Amino acid sequence: MKTLSTSKKKLLIAVIAAIASVMILALLFFFVINRWSITLVMNGDDTQTIEYEDSYSEAGATARLHGSLIFKKGWDVPVTTDGTVDSSKVGTYETTYTAEKYHLHAKATRTIVVEDRVAPEITLISNPDNYTLPGQPYIEEGYTAKDNYDGDLTNQVTSEEKDGVVTYTVCDSSGNETSVTRQIRYNDPIPPEITLSGDMNITIQAGQTYTEPGYTATDNCDGDLTSQVTVDGNVDTYRAGTYTLNYTVSDSYGNTAAASRQVTVNAIRQPDVVVPSGKIIYLTFDDGPGPYTSQLLDTLAKYNVKATFFTVNTKYTSLIAQEAAAGHSVGIHSATHDYATIYASEDAYFADLHQMESIITSQTGVRPTLIRFPGGSSNKVSAKYCQGIMSALTQAVTDQGYQYFDWNVSSGDAGGTTDTETIFENVINGVQQHDVSVVLQHDIKGFSVDAVEKIIVWGLANGYTFLPLDASSPGAHQPVNN
Repeated sequence: MKTLSTSKKKLLIAVIAAIASVMILALLFFFVINRWSITLVMNGDDTQTIEYEDSYSEAGATARLHGSLIFKKGWDVPVTTDGTVDSSKVGTYETTYTAEKYHLHAKATRTIVVEDRVAPEITLISNPDNYTLPGQPYIEEGYTAKDNYDGDLTNQVTSEEKDGVVTYTVCDSSGNETSVTRQIRYNDPIPPEITLSGDMNITIQAGQTYTEPGYTATDNCDGDLTSQVTVDGNVDTYRAGTYTLNYTVSDSYGNTAAASRQVTVNAIRQPDVVVPSGKIIYLTFDDGPGPYTSQLLDTLAKYNVKATFFTVNTKYTSLIAQEAAAGHSVGIHSATHDYATIYASEDAYFADLHQMESIITSQTGVRPTLIRFPGGSSNKVSAKYCQGIMSALTQAVTDQGYQYFDWNVSSGDAGGTTDTETIFENVINGVQQHDVSVVLQHDIKGFSVDAVEKIIVWGLANGYTFLPLDASSPGAHQPVNN
């Protein structure tokens, strides 16, 4: 065997040394210069917040072993997870992630916060029939408060009443606060009270003045309501009868109270035997009977007043008998009441007069002697048909045993007046000008008949005597103009 020469040995050593150096350099680069490490990355946020009692889902973490210059992607390294989260308890929890390889270590910590972010719930108890009287404090109907974490918080609820609203507030141990409001239902089911002064049944004489005794009204909430009382009805002291006055008042909640009073107006009946005292009224009615004559007869009977009817031939002639039977005087006015026919001549007038005379006699059994000329003795219309006829007739009727009557008080019901109150005023103003008054009205005018009761009441209350005309009565004659 040949031995290597010294030069070859040196070359071999040099080569081996070079290879060793390269290997050392390679190892130095791989393990020292190319720094190895483990990178651990948590999935998701470093800090996570979950709601109380929500399930916690572990996101986990990943770890890789890698070099700084080569093998940068590296290899997966197992990760160990340590820590638990109890979502049934509010608090802060930590989960630790650890990775180890070749004496290399990596560690990360995640913070998990379990919070109660749900506010408590307040439930108001309400009674649909409950109410609060106005001006009074609210009486609590009840409530409950529950929290998902703290449980029953009813005894920690605070309440405040202001401007018709109750505000309820409660806070749980996590600082969650809840407020609810209740609108107070104000109501006043209690009606006011009306108190009538004086008697509830009052009786006065016709013609007297009715004076309201008064009343008061009070309410449990509104106080004095007297000024708000309305009185429905009126007392006509010139008409006998029973009148009802209705008193009503309502409070601010619509509750109504009512009361009533009855006022009886008694008729002043003229005595059966009348002794004139100097102030006498003769009520006389022309142109009837008519549709209002029965009403008039009832009114006269109520006060025992007798009147005089100067009648014409109408479809109501059967009422003539009733007039006479009631004690009234029945006289002749006209059968036709046609001026052109009546005042054409004396004969024409007497033909008309006798026709009506016959009708009255057949109804009453008594021949009438009291007459009133159509238009009165002073009428001028007769001159259109026969000059001087009224001068002749006034003498002629007297010569034949008749007595004619005019009037000295006119009601005005034959003119433009159609108002009952005006008729009344015309009559009472007229009779006050005379000691003895012969009043002219027409019982075919309803508005005039309606005034009679008031005229009678006024007359009786003021000392007048009502009489029917007879042969001895004053004629109240007017100047003859034709």
